[in-house]
Amino acid sequence: MTDTLHPTEKLYRFIIDTIPQIVWTATPDGAQDFANLRWYEFNGLVPGEPDPEPWRSIIHPDDVAITAQKWQHSLATGEPYSCLHRNRRFDGEYRWVLSRAVPQKDQKGRIVRWIGSGTDITEQKVAEAELIKYRDHLEELVRERTEELVEAKERAEVATRAVLEANDLLEKRVEERTAELRRTEKELRQAQKMEAIGTLAAGIAHDFNNILTSILGFTDMVLHKVPEGGVGRSEMEQVFTSAQRAADLVRQILTFSRHSEQERKAVHLVAILDDACRLLRSSLPASIEIIKEVEVPPDEDKVFADPTQLHQVLMNLGTNAAHAMLPNGGRMTVSLRVVPPGSPQLAPFPFLDPVEHLHLCVRDTGRGMENRVLERIFDPYFTTKPAGEGTGLGLAVVQGIVKNHGGAIAVHSEPGAGTCFEVFLPAVSLEIKREEEVPEQLLQGNERILFVDDEESLTVLGQGILENLGYSVVTSISSAGALDLFRAEPYGFDLVITDLTMPGQSGRELAREITALRPDVPVILCTGFKETVDEKDAEHGIRACLMKPYTMRTLGRTIRQVLERRGSS
Repeated sequence: MTDTLHPTEKLYRFIIDTIPQIVWTATPDGAQDFANLRWYEFNGLVPGEPDPEPWRSIIHPDDVAITAQKWQHSLATGEPYSCLHRNRRFDGEYRWVLSRAVPQKDQKGRIVRWIGSGTDITEQKVAEAELIKYRDHLEELVRERTEELVEAKERAEVATRAVLEANDLLEKRVEERTAELRRTEKELRQAQKMEAIGTLAAGIAHDFNNILTSILGFTDMVLHKVPEGGVGRSEMEQVFTSAQRAADLVRQILTFSRHSEQERKAVHLVAILDDACRLLRSSLPASIEIIKEVEVPPDEDKVFADPTQLHQVLMNLGTNAAHAMLPNGGRMTVSLRVVPPGSPQLAPFPFLDPVEHLHLCVRDTGRGMENRVLERIFDPYFTTKPAGEGTGLGLAVVQGIVKNHGGAIAVHSEPGAGTCFEVFLPAVSLEIKREEEVPEQLLQGNERILFVDDEESLTVLGQGILENLGYSVVTSISSAGALDLFRAEPYGFDLVITDLTMPGQSGRELAREITALRPDVPVILCTGFKETVDEKDAEHGIRACLMKPYTMRTLGRTIRQVLERRGSS
């Protein structure tokens, strides 16, 4: 049947089949009429053979009712479908699957097809269970320690009952120690949670970067083959642009999850505000409208700051504003203006330097706060959210960041009239060097390259890109296989390109083994975590790091830089 398909349709089918998620379509009445290869792999079926049992029969018995209810609701209303449930894989194991579907409508608004996906999030559910288990363990330790302190206090009271002054002093010390322990345990719990979230975010970003590498790379290859105005080119350009936006979003998530403080430098606050608003828009419900008002002349929005920390300030204020407007939604306004020295707006903050300041305001139309809450809003561990939904550290951290940057923060709120957070940061006039944008050429070569990645779709992509650039390519989907290929002809390759994270032997370890066999061969490491080579990488023979996702141009440029550097040395 595939031979009768148009080449563009074949390409689309190929792209759908390389996506790690299950992708399916259904008729307007909900009957499944197409599924990609991941569906057949999940059920242990051969593509093209009939499914011996309907998809509903593999759903866990406890999840059947809610799944059917949500699917019937979507069929009846035309609203998008979303449901988390467990599916039985071909080997009998139940896996957690996040299923989503949206209706495709014709010009008259009638549903002509349902397009859905299924994402296996079992590892994420396991990680969540481990976090809950660890939390319960910490709470048990706190309870046991509190009981021990109470018992110690009772024994002390009995022993010193005759001496009232000594008893009062002991009680005061016990109370202070108890408060200190509670603070320490809360800080430890928060630190462990943030570390786990950062690790989880990095893992998810790695998987997404692999997916985006396939999408961007194959789309880029197609765009180089389809002429301007050709059939399907405009659609593929939209896919390429959307994939680039997704890659930017993953980079922002990684930046936000890092806790190391960067070196302060002159940065454009408007650019940080734009990034934060994009990330907030992608993470907040559609019922919350985000309005951005920037009234700052060009090049007068500069502050001397750590951009990651300012990003954290904006994200924290934005998520707090969104929470205040749930569940009904509302309008969040983020504004930026210039405040001259001596302005009445700066009068409440006499400790600020007498210079021009940038006034950042985050205003919401939420439920507002009473005065008794406002008085404690920046206190550590104070929160108005229900138990389990907040730590009370967010605004305290925001206040600390603003003060460390020589600024000030204030809040205004009334019950039923929303809340406004104001941040004042000293403006600077330092010059920010801009790199000149030079149109990139597609750099080619004729060397022989060994390309290694445990994702088969990425090896197919790498081979296609490199051959299009004129290179001779040998691929491997494992470190062990790549090492065998290199051992067989150590002087048969001019360059090795390897993924960082692979089962068995990592990319760094493979690079070390290869350079032990032939020290002069350059190695490029593909990774989703960093863009530069450090001393540790250099010791393993790595000459460059290529950030995923990459395109034909970035891969070609990196290869030529490494090979030309080798030639000149």
